[in-house]
Amino acid sequence: MITAPISEIKNDFSTFIHKAAKEEIIVTSHGKPVAVIKGFSDEDEYFEYRLLNDPRFQGIVDRSRREYQAGKVTRLEDLE
Repeated sequence: MITAPISEIKNDFSTFIHKAAKEEIIVTSHGKPVAVIKGFSDEDEYFEYRLLNDPRFQGIVDRSRREYQAGKVTRLEDLE
């Protein structure tokens, strides 16, 4: 993990963005952490992030969990 002040990141933003693909960067202001920059190591990681943060997808997951808890599911073993 890298820690750097906003001023340093602002002056060399592209370098920090490339570093963020490998490790998180904690951004500080007056010595206190205020943000984190996390890059994506590849396109799959970006896709996973988008999917997990999509409210429509989360709605599908939540509905599926409720249906499972209510016993309204068909197990793969029961399919022929």
